[in-house]
Amino acid sequence: MPGDTPPPRPRVAVTPMRPRQTTERPGTVRWVVLGWIVTVALMIVTVLVIAASLDDIRAVLAADLIREHPESGTAAGRAVDVSLLVGAGVALLVVVLGVTGAVRLWSGRRSGRTLLAFGALVATAGAVGFHLTVGPSSEGLGDAGLPTPVLWAPAAAAVIALIVTGAAFTRAVSAFLR
Repeated sequence: MPGDTPPPRPRVAVTPMRPRQTTERPGTVRWVVLGWIVTVALMIVTVLVIAASLDDIRAVLAADLIREHPESGTAAGRAVDVSLLVGAGVALLVVVLGVTGAVRLWSGRRSGRTLLAFGALVATAGAVGFHLTVGPSSEGLGDAGLPTPVLWAPAAAAVIALIVTGAAFTRAVSAFLR
């Protein structure tokens, strides 16, 4: 065989099928995480302020419930206890979902956005439940030591959570997530 050299190899180029994913964190992610920090702080402050005057708040809510429904008797106290426990559970769930979702979103995980969406829905349901529970007794709760801004803190937390979670679904954030 003349020349014992192999035939020339063809040129091969590998091109990615998808565009390269950006590793730079968009500013929107920072705002989403900051909004969730505010939401979690509002929830924690609300629970702590309620816990500081729990006996007085419980007494006012039970008295108002008995006044509206005299036939309820001792069940009114149990209903108030259950309402307060459910409210604390909802607040805890919002805090856990918010912190976990914010950490995962910050690290670029797509699941963080889902956790924040569930957290925003739970915060909204909790704010509605909170206002249905304490709304009729708001005047008496002020006398029992519950400041008026605390009555609006769950609603503010829910609004902030909904807005910043909506921002997590923008195109820039979607391009950042994996």
